[in-house]
Amino acid sequence: MNQRKIGTLPLCCMMIGSVLGSGIIILPPLALEAAGPWAIVGWILTTLFGVAFAYLFAKVGSMFPGEGGAASAVERAFGSSAKRLAAYTLSGAVLFGPVAVILTIVEYLPPAIKPATAMGQAGLGAVIQMVCALLVISGLRNMSRFTLVLATTATALLLAGSGMVFFNYMGTPAPLPSFDGPAFGYTMLLLFWAVVGWEVVGNYGGEVIDPKRTIPRAAIMAAVVIGVVSLAVAGALQYGQLPPEAGHGVSALLYPLFGSLAPWIMGALTVALCTTTYLVIIGAVTRLLAHLSRETGLPDALDRRNRHNAPWVGMLFYTAVHLIQFVLVGFGVLDLAGLVAIADGFFLANALLGTLAGIKLFTSPLPRFVATLLSIGVFMVLLQSHWPVQLTLIVLAAFVLLRARRRALSAI
Repeated sequence: MNQRKIGTLPLCCMMIGSVLGSGIIILPPLALEAAGPWAIVGWILTTLFGVAFAYLFAKVGSMFPGEGGAASAVERAFGSSAKRLAAYTLSGAVLFGPVAVILTIVEYLPPAIKPATAMGQAGLGAVIQMVCALLVISGLRNMSRFTLVLATTATALLLAGSGMVFFNYMGTPAPLPSFDGPAFGYTMLLLFWAVVGWEVVGNYGGEVIDPKRTIPRAAIMAAVVIGVVSLAVAGALQYGQLPPEAGHGVSALLYPLFGSLAPWIMGALTVALCTTTYLVIIGAVTRLLAHLSRETGLPDALDRRNRHNAPWVGMLFYTAVHLIQFVLVGFGVLDLAGLVAIADGFFLANALLGTLAGIKLFTSPLPRFVATLLSIGVFMVLLQSHWPVQLTLIVLAAFVLLRARRRALSAI
């Protein structure tokens, strides 16, 4: 069976691609716009968040390897109802997040091939999404080979471009202005998108060689790479003084390397990172839904798999939901920033349940301390999410708890 499983390096590259993903493309300019010079402080905190998340969820993933992932840890800590809530929040986040990821690909296409209208951009996004869905159901082995190449190439390009800016185009850092709490809080909410992905590490545990060793090793390697790349890109964008012809956003960092070809290279880089994010996150959540269908009232059809062991019915469900959202994007009902904000709220709720479970399950002082700090940080960032998202989470929690109570009463 080992020939069908993946090892440390492929898993590490899957983590790098999924966590960097669209966040490293869209977040640096958004954070700079929202927080100004304080953006780099937000990135430093986010990097520390990311390392802590990698440590926590790698430990959880090695303790509970399998398609249940972190939700299984939540179940061990707080019971089956909490597991369902954790699974539903992650599944809810993936109802919206992947559309934002695919739209990032379209947003960063070179002007020569980017559709001019919103409907055209949404239509192209829908086509890319269906191609990605086919890659997901091709199986983890094929998927890991694909992401290995994409993540390695994208990481090398980002580091090389940022390094060129630091050595040749650095300006004098401006002093920090007075602190704007609400703006910084909103920035941290946006930047949480940069650590999304760690919570699904354990969902691949059943398809990894020796998960108790492989998952922590891959997570440590990935966390180091992601932290270096994130700070390099954010710092180069904030402090670099590039010529006007370089353009704007992360694409400008590639100008010193590629000149007028930078937009085309940026388009390819964005495709690489965002595709990896989509494959890893969707692959994990469809496995989680398949796992839940064997334990809860979810339809048994969600556990139907093809010859590559990929849950194709769950993939079909998410594809249908995402295609509807692309139509709404085309009509201007939804946009990229709104989708990120909605998905972040659900991801935060899921992460909070995972960190709280860590506090209860871990026996060593260091893991419990890390889980406690993360729980506080995640809760504070969750308070910055939009009130409709908070209300939806409250309703979802109430629904799960009431359903559990009814089952308990009917069993008496």
